[in-house]
Amino acid sequence: MKILVVDDSKTIRQLAAECLREMGHEVAFAENGADSLQYVADHDVDLILMDVEMPHLSGFEATKAIREVKKADWFPVIFLTTHDDDESFINGVLAGGDAYLPKPLNPIRLRYTVLAMERIYVMRVKLQQTQAELQRANQELARLSLVDQLTELGNRRQFDGNFAIQFALARRTKTPLTLLICDIDYFKQYNDTRGHPQGDACLVEVAKSIQTQLERESDLVCRYGGEEFAAILPETPLSEARRLAEAVRLDVWNKQLVHNAAPERRISISLGVATFVGQYKTPQMMLEAADAALYKAKQNGRNRVEID
Repeated sequence: MKILVVDDSKTIRQLAAECLREMGHEVAFAENGADSLQYVADHDVDLILMDVEMPHLSGFEATKAIREVKKADWFPVIFLTTHDDDESFINGVLAGGDAYLPKPLNPIRLRYTVLAMERIYVMRVKLQQTQAELQRANQELARLSLVDQLTELGNRRQFDGNFAIQFALARRTKTPLTLLICDIDYFKQYNDTRGHPQGDACLVEVAKSIQTQLERESDLVCRYGGEEFAAILPETPLSEARRLAEAVRLDVWNKQLVHNAAPERRISISLGVATFVGQYKTPQMMLEAADAALYKAKQNGRNRVEID
């Protein structure tokens, strides 16, 4: 354990340190309550031996302040005092103490009191490990709730939340925001002729193409649903949006993924683009505009980009 010994007596500090080091513990020192408070604020400790009678800031006052600083982390505090009356004992417990040792220090009592505190230390470490594992598990669950498991892109839930935020930000900062909606052409026929496992593989390949072309950290690519994908591109003007959309379309086309039920015998995608420069009142209106552009691309022959 890392043990902080707080006492204005050098003799007491040396006696305690000798005993604690023999037990295999790491020892640090503070000569008064103020120094102990500063040390705990800057370092982690597992146990404190705290003298009660110190000038300026008593051990009780220092312990109360330490408990405030370390609210989320409880470690034992053993008070060292010449007072053995009930009132002093009660005040020590109320100040945040866990044990009492009378002065002059008895090395045997010190050793076995610290040994008892080691049990608390072991439980504290296990609790911290459990909390860390739980936090990691919760973070992973939160991540999975926002990810499409097949393509590993964002899912519809992530799209909806991010799009609302980006739309509000673009409206406030008066910066352009682009939305791409992509759809794999003749995908139902692809699934019907080649089967769903091959259809899943096709979705993954298309997802990789989109992600590769839209590689800025600020861009978000999501699987919008079925064979549809959506990309949110902050601070992207229409000219750049058109170029990016065409790059995505061409990258998928150049993969030459075989599709015997399509007129060109390979996989293609159609894209609709909408760029916000103040004209849409709500995110839904912008989404509808991008979707209308996608429908127009489908109507005009597929494997193309249309702009709202």
